Amino acid sequence: MLFRFQEPTKIRKKMEKLDIFEAQKLFERDELHKALEVLNILTDRNPSDIESLNLQGRIFFKMQKWGDAMNSYSLVLEFEPENQEAKSGLEMAKSILGYFTPDMFNP
Repeated sequence: MLFRFQEPTKIRKKMEKLDIFEAQKLFERDELHKALEVLNILTDRNPSDIESLNLQGRIFFKMQKWGDAMNSYSLVLEFEPENQEAKSGLEMAKSILGYFTPDMFNP
């Protein structure tokens, strides 16, 4: 059986077509790892993409990766300090992390 490999230019063109809507569709279908792959490409292209970073935070939150969620939301707040989604996501992740590891905050 022969396998057909795509040419690098075809792969690159597919990558260029990726957008936030593709990541959102994957998120809604609960394909979280695939959605993160798309978001990593988007944020590599544009590190200050607020919408991608917020979605990344929501995905990490859903995966219960509290530290990663906090990192994503913190990045959003560096670029947009008044972003409500990032503020509330960061606070919720901190609360959950504090609940599971109270010694971390009270040595």
